[in-house]
Amino acid sequence: MNGLSMVAAIGVLALAGASAAEAAPAAAPVIGRTFQESRPGPIVRQTAPAGAPNILVWVIDDMGFGQLGSYGGLIETPNIDRVAQRGLRYTNYHTTPICSASRAALLTGRNSHRVHIGGHSAIAVGFPGQDALVPRAAGTVAENMRQSGYVTYAIGKWDHLPQADASAAGPFTYWPSGQGFDRYYGFLAFDSDNFRPTLWADHQPVDLPPRADYHLSADMADKAIDWIGTRDATDPHRPFLMYWATGAVHAPHHAPQRWRDHYKGRFDAGWDVAAQRILDRQKQLGLVPADMALPPRPAGMKPWAELSRGEQKLFARQMEAFAAQLSHADEQFGRILDALEARGELDNTIVVVTADNGASAEGAPAGTFSEHYFANAYFATLEENLRRYDDWGGPSTYPHYAMGWAVAGNTPFRFYKQTAYEGGTRVPLILSWPKGIAARGELRGQYQHVTDLAPTILDAAGIAPAATVNGERQMSFDGVSMAYSFAAPAAPSRHPVQYYEMYGNRSIYANGWKAVVPHRLDVWDFMNQPAFGDANWELYDLASDPGEQHDLAAAQPRKLMEMRRLFDREAKANNVFPLTNTSDAWGTVRKVLAADMARRGNLWRYRGASARIPEALAPPVQSNSFTIETKLDLTAGADGTIAAIGGRYGGFALFLREGRPVFAYRGLDMVLSEVAADRALRRGPATLVLHFERRSDSDAFVRLTADGVELASGPIKGALPRLSFSPGETFDLGRDTGTGPLADGRTSGVFEGRIDAIDVRIGTPAPR
Repeated sequence: MNGLSMVAAIGVLALAGASAAEAAPAAAPVIGRTFQESRPGPIVRQTAPAGAPNILVWVIDDMGFGQLGSYGGLIETPNIDRVAQRGLRYTNYHTTPICSASRAALLTGRNSHRVHIGGHSAIAVGFPGQDALVPRAAGTVAENMRQSGYVTYAIGKWDHLPQADASAAGPFTYWPSGQGFDRYYGFLAFDSDNFRPTLWADHQPVDLPPRADYHLSADMADKAIDWIGTRDATDPHRPFLMYWATGAVHAPHHAPQRWRDHYKGRFDAGWDVAAQRILDRQKQLGLVPADMALPPRPAGMKPWAELSRGEQKLFARQMEAFAAQLSHADEQFGRILDALEARGELDNTIVVVTADNGASAEGAPAGTFSEHYFANAYFATLEENLRRYDDWGGPSTYPHYAMGWAVAGNTPFRFYKQTAYEGGTRVPLILSWPKGIAARGELRGQYQHVTDLAPTILDAAGIAPAATVNGERQMSFDGVSMAYSFAAPAAPSRHPVQYYEMYGNRSIYANGWKAVVPHRLDVWDFMNQPAFGDANWELYDLASDPGEQHDLAAAQPRKLMEMRRLFDREAKANNVFPLTNTSDAWGTVRKVLAADMARRGNLWRYRGASARIPEALAPPVQSNSFTIETKLDLTAGADGTIAAIGGRYGGFALFLREGRPVFAYRGLDMVLSEVAADRALRRGPATLVLHFERRSDSDAFVRLTADGVELASGPIKGALPRLSFSPGETFDLGRDTGTGPLADGRTSGVFEGRIDAIDVRIGTPAPR
């Protein structure tokens, strides 16, 4: 028998041993002094319970209660609706008000502050509820299932980790691999360019080949289908858990042209008409009470009829792009369902479709052609937005719709993402399992919470939560299994109390009552926020008033006080305090950055090329004056990227073009400035220096010198970042691994010569 045959035989014996072990108790090995005096037993691995279902969880980003077709929405989602027809729709399911917190709660089954992600990990601060370090004692549903014989996959958005960990250097404790997933393919940020994303495969950067028809949602479906099929190499019956977390429908609302064309003119009637149509459909479907009314418009949202023609034209186009993105994602999801059906696995797959929070109003009252604008506290004017009208939703924009569409998308509930009202937290939940749930197309109204999903999945799979995960005794779950509701539509809820808090917006639910504080409703303005107070608590009886339209605080002061005390109790038990505004968190992040700069002496030093450095680890060139000094060897070549950060929606590149030093800078308004030398550097060693003097948020001055001689200088105009170029694009030396600031998102290529050293010094350069 040759070596290859021997390996194959061992594999067959191992599988046979496992199969035999499942059929009958394994005979214990007999251990003697030698092999001849011993008898081997079968090789037995941990396997999932017989007949255990596959688990497919699709977390849709920033999707409101009224945006899916099966929840009365106006957007075509036939594949999600197909899942709803094969199972259950929950009408009283809630999440936290923001993505990072909801995802941590979903995967761990514990309250978000209790697992240290009370807000967003991008602005983590040093309090137990806000440091973004998920405790090892809060093992995820994936780790529990992996220990029980499942293969576990995570595909897509993974943003609930410390941003400083999002590089190839790790540490990987809070990456999917450290949170129970065998394989990972996706992005480590709160959003992603859908046409040219910055992706990771396990711990390795992905280099995507340029493709005119590329879209992230389709790529994610390809990966899901591929990984489902790879089980054929060993045991095609081994069940899987797949966490499929699309960038859709978080901004940027990117979609292929064919889907954007599909929705042209479909939203011209505006958000008021859309909301009424959605509510009418919801009543017909039995999702809401027959007497439910639309909530009042929040401040800043104009009636559609009072908008100018230009505003109506623009805002209708914004919704077309959003709808196109959701329908396209649904189409890709359908491909995964079809693949499972073709394999005969769909009936024994628990399919979960949900959202991480309500629809997002972060586009502000007018929407924005670039979410990076919003992330830096810039607000797009109507004129700026209309200039991008023709390609809204295409690769030259990074758009977010106006807040009026978020309000309509959350119909019939008030407000939106980041708030503690129902519009921020009540979202669709669809659960289908034909082999395990007899109900088809039914509704369930029990109060449920995102923390309930992990216990539900384990319960349905027949897996008891592990007492020890990651070598640590496990914390109790805060969620409860929803399996009691599968066959019992009238069963009372088993989740009686739930707090909510997100950067000062807070509420408490208890057995049908809810108290809420409207602390910070202009969620798009995260730099100027109010002081905390307790004088404006509101009180609602959700059993009779699910839309929170009749405040009972004045009529029932004792009940309100009881609810406020309950909030304080839950807050203390779950690391909610201290209450923190986003402006407080950003201020702390900046202080930490300033301390790091002082420790470094304002100097970042690199020995040669390096790539995929997240902005959290990069020198803070986004918001400061700086100098980049590079020692080059041009003996072998003289073109390509020396240093780059950001990309086509805002960023810069220092590079050589035909041997000539060039500095290209694209502001967040997408205005491109270029300062270029008129002669090439000589072959051999060279010291190239870039001086960047920031003079205001819209003006800078650049000088390029080589070996002490000035080669070029000139102004930079446009919207300069106040905080960040991009959550997903990175700082790169010697190449640009994402998009570039040049036309059509082109990069300046890989550097042909050798980079011996690069020093980046933060601070105003020497005067000219």
